[in-house]
Amino acid sequence: MDKTEALFVEVGQQMLTRNDWVTPWWNGEHFFDYPVWGYWMVALSFRLFGLSPWAARLPVAVAASAVVVAVFALILHWGGKREPRWERWGRAAAAAGVLATSPGWIGWGRTSTTDMFLSSAISLALLSFLLAHHEAPRSRLAALGRMGLAIFCAVAVLAKGPVGVVLPVLVVTAFLVLTGQWRSWMHPFRLTAMAALFLGVCMPWYAEATRLNGAAFLWGFLGFSNLQRFTQVIYDHPGPPWFYLPWVLILLLPWSLFLPGAILRLRFWRWSRWRTGGQPSSPASTTGLFLLLWLAIPLAFFSAAATKLPGYILPIVPAGALLVSLAFWPLPGRSASAELQARTSDGWQRGAAGVEVILLALMAVAAALAPRWVATDPAHPTFAAALAGSGLPLVLAVLLALTSAFLGLALLRTREGRWVWLINVSGFLAILALVVAPLAPVIDRERLWPIRQLARQARDLARAEEPLWVVGTKRYSVLFYGGETAAFVSGRESLEDRLQEDPTSLQLGPTSQTARLFGDRRHLEALDWPASSVRRLARLGQQELWRVRLPNATRQDPL
Repeated sequence: MDKTEALFVEVGQQMLTRNDWVTPWWNGEHFFDYPVWGYWMVALSFRLFGLSPWAARLPVAVAASAVVVAVFALILHWGGKREPRWERWGRAAAAAGVLATSPGWIGWGRTSTTDMFLSSAISLALLSFLLAHHEAPRSRLAALGRMGLAIFCAVAVLAKGPVGVVLPVLVVTAFLVLTGQWRSWMHPFRLTAMAALFLGVCMPWYAEATRLNGAAFLWGFLGFSNLQRFTQVIYDHPGPPWFYLPWVLILLLPWSLFLPGAILRLRFWRWSRWRTGGQPSSPASTTGLFLLLWLAIPLAFFSAAATKLPGYILPIVPAGALLVSLAFWPLPGRSASAELQARTSDGWQRGAAGVEVILLALMAVAAALAPRWVATDPAHPTFAAALAGSGLPLVLAVLLALTSAFLGLALLRTREGRWVWLINVSGFLAILALVVAPLAPVIDRERLWPIRQLARQARDLARAEEPLWVVGTKRYSVLFYGGETAAFVSGRESLEDRLQEDPTSLQLGPTSQTARLFGDRRHLEALDWPASSVRRLARLGQQELWRVRLPNATRQDPL
C-alpha cells in the first residue's frame, strides 16, 4: 500500500480518527480532490474490522463483486423461459466469469482508490436501467430498476463528482434517441420521483460540505478536481487522444482480443435496425447497442480530457466483458439474420483464440524470467530473490502455458468457439487462486514491511516539534502506518529552497532543532547533509530513518 492508495486510505482513517464525516482531511489539511463516498466506506470498514490493509481494501472488493453478481443475475433473468437450465446458468456464468477475470476489474478491485467506487456505481446504475427498460413500466422489477438507476447515480456523484451522473445520462440518452424509445421514459411522476431520490441521496453531503467549508470546498472540488482536471493537465498526467486504446487491450486482456469481433457482429453502422418505432424491445435486440454506447461514450469522454490516467476508463470494463460474453453465448430471441451474424463471428472468435494461444505462450516465458527483470530495482534489491524463492513465477508460467495448450487443443478438435470462455475463465481463476493471492504476502514482506516498521519507529522516536520529512519517493503510506503528518521533499535543491523561503511547508516549529528523515539510502545520501549533524536511527533494507540537526539550530542537543 503506497502512493495513491495510501493517500486515499489515510483520508478514511482521518475521518474515523477525527470523527469528522463531512470534511476530508489528509496530512493535516483539508483534502477536496474527491467526494466522500469512498472515504466513508473505508472508515466504516476500519471501524468494523480495525486498521489494516485488508480492511482498507475490503470495500472496493465488495463493490467490484457486487457488479459481478449483478451481471450474473441480470443475464440469468433474461434467459429464455423454455431454455434448458444449464443454458441459462451457463450464459450467466460466462458473463460474470469474463468480468471477474478481466485484469482491470481484478486490479482495481484489490486497490482502495476512488476509481472502483465510481466504476461500480456507474455500472450498477446502467445495469439498473437495462432491468427497468426491458420490463413492463408498472412492474415491480421496473420500479426497482428505476430506483437503482437513481440511487447508484447518486452514489457515483458521491464517489467522484458530476461525472458520476453525466456518463450514465449520456449513455442512456444516446440509447433512447437511437432506438426511438425515449417517449417510454417521459413519465413526469416517475422522472420526478427518480430526481428526488437522486438529490436526496447525494445533495445532503454537498450542502453540508459547502456550509462548513465555503469557497474552499467549491473551488477545491468543483474547480480544481473537476473542471481543471478536464481542461488542463494536473499532477503531470498528460496523454495523447489515443492514450486509452492500449489500456482497453490491457484492462480486458485476454478478452480484449475477442472484442473487435464482438463489436463487428452487431453491425452497428446499420442504424435503421436499432429503431423500434417506440415499441418495447427484447434484451436480445437492443442490448448490444447499449453495451457499445456504454463502451464508447466514457472512452471518448475521457479521451477528450487533458488529464489522463488508466483508471479513468474502468467503467467501460463491464461493458466490454458483456459484449464479449454475449458474443460467445448470445441471448435468446435472435432473428435469423442475427443467427447468421453469430455464425460469421465464430471465425473472429477462432482467430482471436489463435492469437491468444501465441500470446499466452509468450507470457509464460516472460513469467518464468520475471525475477531477472525485477532484479534491476535498486530500492528493493532482495525482492527478485524472494520472488524466485517463492516459486510463483514458475507456477504462473505453467498455468499460462497450460491455458495456451488447452486453447490450442480446443481449436484443433472443434470448430465451435463458444467454449473458449470456459478455458480462459478456468485458467485465470487458477492464476488468481494460486499466484495472485500468494503473491500479496511476498510483496508486503519485501516492499511494504520495511516502510511500515520504520514509519512506526519514526513515530515512537519523535521529539517535541520535530517534523518528519519523507525524502525522494512520495511514500504516502508513511502517514497511514505512522499516524502522523509529514513533509515530502523531492531532493537537495528543493529542501534548501524551502528551508530558506518557506520553512512552514516543512512543518518546522518555532523551537525545532532537529528533523527526522525517511527514505531510500541513496536519496538521503544525495542530500549531502553534514556527517556531524546526522544520526541513523534505523535501517531496514534500503529504507533508512535519520535524525539531522537543522542548519539554524540554536542548541547542540544530542542526536
